[in-house]
Amino acid sequence: MKNSSTKKFFTLIELLITIAIIAVITSISLISFSNVRQKGRDTQRLSDIKLIQKALEDYYRDEGTYPVSLTPGGSLIGSSSNTVYMRNIPQNPSPRSDGNCPDDNYSYELRDTGYFIDFCLSESNIQASAGEKCATAQGILNTTCPFSCGDTLIDSRDLKSYPTILIGTQCWIAQNINVGTMVTGVTAQTNNSIIEKYCYNNSESFCDTFGGFYQWDEAMQYTEVERAQGVCPSGWHIPTDSEQNILDQFLTVSPYTCNASRSGTWGCATAGTSIKDPNGFNAGLTGNRNPNGSFGNAGSFGFLWSSSINGTSAWFRYLNTTNAVSRAASDQSSGYSVHCLKD
Repeated sequence: MKNSSTKKFFTLIELLITIAIIAVITSISLISFSNVRQKGRDTQRLSDIKLIQKALEDYYRDEGTYPVSLTPGGSLIGSSSNTVYMRNIPQNPSPRSDGNCPDDNYSYELRDTGYFIDFCLSESNIQASAGEKCATAQGILNTTCPFSCGDTLIDSRDLKSYPTILIGTQCWIAQNINVGTMVTGVTAQTNNSIIEKYCYNNSESFCDTFGGFYQWDEAMQYTEVERAQGVCPSGWHIPTDSEQNILDQFLTVSPYTCNASRSGTWGCATAGTSIKDPNGFNAGLTGNRNPNGSFGNAGSFGFLWSSSINGTSAWFRYLNTTNAVSRAASDQSSGYSVHCLKD
């Protein structure tokens, strides 16, 4: 007598279909879990920013001003007291590069008009759309932090203050940049993760007044990409040769003309006078550091790097006591000044 019970097995097709269904379910579950975690990070970000705002307002109430700097992961302590307003300033939860957000921490900046905190949300919610946002004393803005050219810029790296100026359509830091650790003129600046600067005659006080000198590689922070941030503050860059020409052209007064392709010759009057104006662009005749390590030309010439190369050299602008300005290419080992342009 035959056994009426029959063993049933999955056919290959049935097995493949089952695996596919399991894979789809798993994928949907992972996506859902990922979305939940991403929303959780956005919720945390908004909570962090509100906590920081509360601490800043408490600080302002007691100190009469907002702090000059605020570093995520650090503490917020009163400048005129030992009051601890925030023992551990929140940091942007990881992964920070959610959605279209950059891989950045929360960024605090103090300006004449108050404080600004840059942060980013990966997804839209009932409070704000996705993207970079700005927190101020007036609340959270559903936009990036505004910048008004003419505001004083405080460099978060060393807390130095720089005036800014709008010239035509360009926003410039109206001062030679002065950032980094001074090295002597005979010392070559190197790619060692430390910004290094030269000060005329190895005097730090000269840098404090007139800014530092940088070899081109150091100024660019070891990239040859035009418009690199280099030694400039975040959101600013070393101007290209073309961007320097826009400045030359704007400041050249009729009947003078400005040849954009001039090389090693003077022209574009009265741009030279305007560029040296201490109440305007404010690039003085600060001299330079020569490739052999010596210093010279203070009071006679001024030199401003661009971020544009010319073979093994780099383009720069050259000032003297006249009202003209020269465009030339120089040995990249020379030490020249840097004026930064807003991105």
